Amino acid sequence: MYPLSFEEFLAALNKRGWIDAIREASPEKPLEELLHKELINHFRSYIIIGGMPASVRAWVETRDYQESAGELKDIQQSYYDDFVKYSDKVNPQLLRSTLDSVIAQTGKKFTFSHVQGGYRPEEVKQALTMLADAGLITPIKRTAANGMPLGAETNGKFVKYQFLDSGLLLRILDLNFGGIDKVTTEILTSSASELVNRGGLAEMIAGWELIKSADPGTRHDLYYWENISRGSTSEVDFVIARAMQVVPIEVKSGTSGKMKSLRFFIENKGLQEGIRTSLENFGLLSYKTSEETEITISIIPIYAIGRLTHNGHSGCLYG
Repeated sequence: MYPLSFEEFLAALNKRGWIDAIREASPEKPLEELLHKELINHFRSYIIIGGMPASVRAWVETRDYQESAGELKDIQQSYYDDFVKYSDKVNPQLLRSTLDSVIAQTGKKFTFSHVQGGYRPEEVKQALTMLADAGLITPIKRTAANGMPLGAETNGKFVKYQFLDSGLLLRILDLNFGGIDKVTTEILTSSASELVNRGGLAEMIAGWELIKSADPGTRHDLYYWENISRGSTSEVDFVIARAMQVVPIEVKSGTSGKMKSLRFFIENKGLQEGIRTSLENFGLLSYKTSEETEITISIIPIYAIGRLTHNGHSGCLYG
């Protein structure tokens, strides 16, 4: 069981008509701009509240971010208290330090030495395994992405980890942002994209939406791609398989971006399609390579990215 997805969050708010509209939209058929703006506003609230049922229930009943924050604080403390139960297997402080480090490194390759306390890599690996088994974190593995299955070309030295829930993540990082009031203000105003960039929230939420929307009876791994050649900074946030095709996804927290890494990946792998997910409405971009190959980039709002893995999807790129 995972925290609520954005669609489930909308359902809790009795916005089923909006859910239907999202499902009917596509890059060729964008949403009405007014509805898109409303969805972005609700998505910003979702970032703060997260998908934990108690937090969402508090929001539905009160529309008060402080009430949701109170529920999240209790959940956060219960997780820390549970670490003591595993003291016969692993140091509770190691679990807490490792989890805090995962949160601090959201959106980045996990570096063992960043875990506070001077623990050995083998100890941190054990803690990561336990946290993953408990469902608090999930790995995003680097894949060479030369074909299927994507998991056949992973590199254990390059792994990111994403935390369970955006609301809980902000709760734990509360002190770094100067209090929940400042967090809510920044996310709900035009500076929201800067906050998302700072914490890797957009990438984290996109990853969970891909998992939550997939067939619940099957385990779904997340993959990313990075060019590890000397001097290279190319990275694609997610790589998925659809209709036996490799599909790259680049996450943009705002409404702009040059997509340099996405284009490099598409052309390097001989593909013709890719996806950009951001705060933009549905749309299409196209360009030609130097060899006159037509490339299509589908733009999908972050709040709708789960449609890519939704159970029962069609074979087309977005359906």
